[in-house]
Amino acid sequence: MVRCKGNSWFCRWRENGVQRQKHFGAGPEAKMKAELYDAEIKLAKKRGQSVPGNKPRTGLYFDELGQLYVDQLRAAGRSAGHVKNMVTLLNGIYVPGLPDKPVADFTFEDVLVFAGRFEGKAQSTRNRYMDYLNAILNFGVSSKLIPANPLAGWKKPREAKRDVQLTVEDLGRIIAAAEPHLAWALDVAFNTGVRTGESELLALKWSQVDFTQGEIKVYAPKTRTWRVVPLKPEFLERLKAMKAEAATPFLIEFKSRPVKTLRRSFKTACEKAGIDYPVRFYDVRHLYCTTLLNNGADLAAVSKLMGHSTIKMTADTYYHFNKIEQARAVGLLPNISKQP
Repeated sequence: MVRCKGNSWFCRWRENGVQRQKHFGAGPEAKMKAELYDAEIKLAKKRGQSVPGNKPRTGLYFDELGQLYVDQLRAAGRSAGHVKNMVTLLNGIYVPGLPDKPVADFTFEDVLVFAGRFEGKAQSTRNRYMDYLNAILNFGVSSKLIPANPLAGWKKPREAKRDVQLTVEDLGRIIAAAEPHLAWALDVAFNTGVRTGESELLALKWSQVDFTQGEIKVYAPKTRTWRVVPLKPEFLERLKAMKAEAATPFLIEFKSRPVKTLRRSFKTACEKAGIDYPVRFYDVRHLYCTTLLNNGADLAAVSKLMGHSTIKMTADTYYHFNKIEQARAVGLLPNISKQP
């Protein structure tokens, strides 16, 4: 069977009751090679011969290690979206790009060659690919499936900080131009500071809102923790009004169904609002944090609201945007000039 995932073509077949697959890369030529190999497999089976070029494998190969890692993610209760993303990366990036040999035989040079495949992509994307690979290899070591992690000596290059330009005023323009369900999602995101995606924002349920205490409980699959976020009275009233019209258990819905993604509708709203700089939905969470800090909120309190594992993480990511503290710090300089 010829399949394509993540632009990568591969053949999948069963041999002696075991599922096998062979990857050929991306593009028309890879598709042609996969189809040719598939025809050879079918011919060999018809003749009762072994699959051509398919030598018995000894040791643990990366596709097998990757499957075990995915099984571990599911068992640990990671979100369906995260598991699906990992499967896509395994089939489209890692298995086709890594050497076709036991993982125990991987060398540091092998992973350097693999990293070189992503030259030209954003540093953040390259780092993400290598971080996931490192996590899979570390899982293999900790589970005693492989003796060592060939990425142990890898040092992640620093990423240039992204210039987030979204302002409260521009967010208001986007909300005004958005479809009702998106406008409501943006309102919720800005008033709760949740991670904007399936993991938090789109997973929020009405059962998590405490209208008596004026707060919402947010579960973070990323850190596997709950946090409580207080809500402004004005926003709480809007929540009550929306709950009265809700058709699902979820805060965010569209046509009486839960929402899976808002990426396309957000892009359309930004275009309608005349936003002429790059902006992501996640920038709303960034805006929540920087707005609180610039209005004098305590760093530790903001860190808790954001669901960060440490205050250092909040400081490293957002504190350079704190204009109030920067102005206060500069104000501590003594006046060395005699002129008024």
